[in-house]
Amino acid sequence: MSGPTGFFSEMGTNRAVFWCPSASSKAQWDTNVNKTLGAPAVVGTGKDPYGVSNTAMFSVGYNDWGSYGAFSDKGLGGDVDNPTYPEIKESKVIAPSDMIMLADSKVNGSFDGNIDPTTEAEWPSNRHSGRVAVQFCDGHAESALRADMVDPKNDKWHRRWNNDNSISGTWSFNRASAMKIDPN
Repeated sequence: MSGPTGFFSEMGTNRAVFWCPSASSKAQWDTNVNKTLGAPAVVGTGKDPYGVSNTAMFSVGYNDWGSYGAFSDKGLGGDVDNPTYPEIKESKVIAPSDMIMLADSKVNGSFDGNIDPTTEAEWPSNRHSGRVAVQFCDGHAESALRADMVDPKNDKWHRRWNNDNSISGTWSFNRASAMKIDPN
């Protein structure tokens, strides 16, 4: 599992696919447009101009923690700005067709590169009329209601956050908040 950058070998380094056209144009993975990009290099020293830090505007988020919240090993790892939690091995994902990898994220410059069901500020964005574009570890995509995705009592979606396809992990949930449409 190598996150969004692992797909480059098949896409010719096309970063444009990691931007939702319904989101702010300032959230593109393009250093000519998005002036919030840049983070410490993952390999070596210095700064990666394309790095997505915790303050970068970005419209696609990565499932780093799963449904256990911060610093858990149930997501895909590879947390923004936290080398202590590297990306997990593919073999750890029990059901790739049922494991959330990427989804629309809120564009507000606060952990936009991450999605998390346990923290309302990091819920996936529902900017598509209450729906979220979701990509799974096997590469397929679905459109889902955010209120279903972040509801801890929704077994189907709860399991999809965790690499072991488990139902464990819990968080508070407010359906009215989950139904509010996010700005672009």
